[in-house]
Amino acid sequence: MRYPTPYATVIFCTFSLLTGFCFGPTVQAHTPPVIHHHLEASLIPEQHTLQADDLITLPESLTQSSILSFHLNPNLTITALALNGQPLPLTSMTIEPRSQTPHSVDPSRSQRIQVVLPPQDHTTGVRIVRITYEGQINDPPQKSGGLRFVKPDETNGHIGPEGIFLTSETFWLPTWEGILSTYEVALTLPDGWEAVTQDKPFTRLPGTGTQTTTWKIHTPSEALTLAANRFIVHTRQWHDIELATYLFADEASLAPQYLDATIRYLELYTELLGPFPFSTFAVAENFFPSGLGMPAFTLLGQGVMRRGYTQPYSLGHEIVHSWFGNSVLNDFSQGNWVEGLTTYLANYYFDEATGNMEEAFNTRRRMHHEYNVYTTSQDDYPVRQFHHKETRRDNAVGYQKTALVFHMLRQEVGDQIFFQGIRQIVKEGTGRYMEWPDLERIFSRLSGQDLGWFFTQWVDQAGAPSLAWNNVEVQEHPQQAGEFVITGTMTQLNPPYRFTLPLEIELGEGRKHSTTLAMSRTLESLAIQVPARPTKILVDPQLHVLRRLKRDQLPPMLNVWETDTAHTVLLPLTQSPQEEAPYASLIQRLTQQPDIRMLRTMRPDYSQAGSYLTVGNLAQQTLEDPSRNPCSDLVEVSDQHVTILGQSYTSPDMAFLISCPYPGRPGHIQTFFFGLSPEAMTPVSRLLFFYGWDSYLVFQQGRVIARGRFNPVHSAHGIPLGNP
Repeated sequence: MRYPTPYATVIFCTFSLLTGFCFGPTVQAHTPPVIHHHLEASLIPEQHTLQADDLITLPESLTQSSILSFHLNPNLTITALALNGQPLPLTSMTIEPRSQTPHSVDPSRSQRIQVVLPPQDHTTGVRIVRITYEGQINDPPQKSGGLRFVKPDETNGHIGPEGIFLTSETFWLPTWEGILSTYEVALTLPDGWEAVTQDKPFTRLPGTGTQTTTWKIHTPSEALTLAANRFIVHTRQWHDIELATYLFADEASLAPQYLDATIRYLELYTELLGPFPFSTFAVAENFFPSGLGMPAFTLLGQGVMRRGYTQPYSLGHEIVHSWFGNSVLNDFSQGNWVEGLTTYLANYYFDEATGNMEEAFNTRRRMHHEYNVYTTSQDDYPVRQFHHKETRRDNAVGYQKTALVFHMLRQEVGDQIFFQGIRQIVKEGTGRYMEWPDLERIFSRLSGQDLGWFFTQWVDQAGAPSLAWNNVEVQEHPQQAGEFVITGTMTQLNPPYRFTLPLEIELGEGRKHSTTLAMSRTLESLAIQVPARPTKILVDPQLHVLRRLKRDQLPPMLNVWETDTAHTVLLPLTQSPQEEAPYASLIQRLTQQPDIRMLRTMRPDYSQAGSYLTVGNLAQQTLEDPSRNPCSDLVEVSDQHVTILGQSYTSPDMAFLISCPYPGRPGHIQTFFFGLSPEAMTPVSRLLFFYGWDSYLVFQQGRVIARGRFNPVHSAHGIPLGNP
């Protein structure tokens, strides 16, 4: 995730689909002006204070106005002003709250400051403004809502003994709208504190109880983000790039693991995308939950770091942001394509590129499921309207659906053109703003075709194709003995989408026949000739095309329970808090959600509408009773014995999360969480909602040892074929 920048240059782009296709640069990336900050700052964590002196060199393009207008944190006070070395009276300054506009930050985060400047000295076009200011930045992170991590804890910025976090939304230094900046920074911190920002340290000078570190940041960026804490620093050189970790003492031993993983990702992505755009990359540990990618470093929460999360969807994702989001820039108000492309290249493509095709398929499946679980046809919105992630629905649209849009674009233009286009985005967009029209222009030009229709239906239009089949029959071929013809119709709801639908036909004895069906209308006819008797049609079995699925076409899983319009938790009727201790953290998380009904009972009642999550011995007792077990053909439970799909589990340190279709209620499910001993639930309950994508999971001492999916009530991918 790239931290959202409150300001970005607004780019108004046009690309006419009515006047014919044009290979020319009808839309061009935009390069904004660049200012230079020479910042000296002292931070005192115990007092939450910042004292700063910022010498700002304005380019000639910004020196024409007699008014200097910028933004600053409302808790910071300007104590001195100067222009080209001459003091300015503070009375020349007016302060007003930032007005509320679409996509803007909360007005309380910044104040607009306007300074009336004396007449310009026409001997030079450069103006050097000096702004001296001080104050407190004390906004301790507040936990974000929801059952699992969706976005970082909420803070506008914080200076405190537990850590320092200053970013674009802090407005901790004078900020201009739609401007890039370079920096020279001298930062003074107490002894024992280390800071990480957008380049490697240039010098370190000890003081009396303090240390001053300097950086020279020559790559223009939208904002200066800084994190500081009592870090243990490890460095390693990889070619001409300095790699580093900034970890707390308890996690410092993990430094080699993170440095090794960083090198693995850099080796793959520099070959794919070109040279790394920065001279350094650091992995820093944050004092609150986060997963943020900034120029030249990433800031990962302590919980993630402690578990050694070096996976592509964590560390790899933030490294890819070094190109897309932190080198190639994106104005969120024009539509955020950066998160979708980064998700595609990191969360998905890394596995494909390293030969792990099974995991790549699992990721495509999860992307399809996440889009269908967390959006509906009523609350979906176009990809172009996504700007940053606040909810699971935003994640489903802006990350998962958009990643699949890039996957479908790759299927449309082919691998060579697709990856050539990705590299062209880097080539054209480094240090500039690139928007969706720029991407459409690049891929259209390289492919030699007008892709306006593709971007219109997948980027500008909400939703996804919804398919059904009718009157599918098999007949012997009238003229060719031993061959058969499949006929019928494939339909989609309005508006119809244009795409190529892969079909795989099972012929028996392990043989298969692959073909495709071009879809562009609400009804398409099937007429498929096959060389043997077909038994089944698999519709897009490899999940290359995003589709809108009904809830009863999804496998049963915890996330289906979570997103049901009515969902109930059934808890055992206990006598003391000690009896609830194994799942107390789960109860605490659930009670923070306003729309979940929680009941304590001795015998579960499933008569109300919706889906159910049953916990503890109440879950085990329900599954032990064949008359109440909703998945008795899949799961058998007896005292100290659980069998799932024929595999038995008997160890007392095992816990289970099992979801089954609700009999007779399509689209609703029943989920059960229990252990073969109460203590087996403890290490799982706190993280239960991170395991929402499988129908069953088996945990031993908190670690997943088995997982899988049960079939949905109705298949969205299989058409059984009877005898002709």
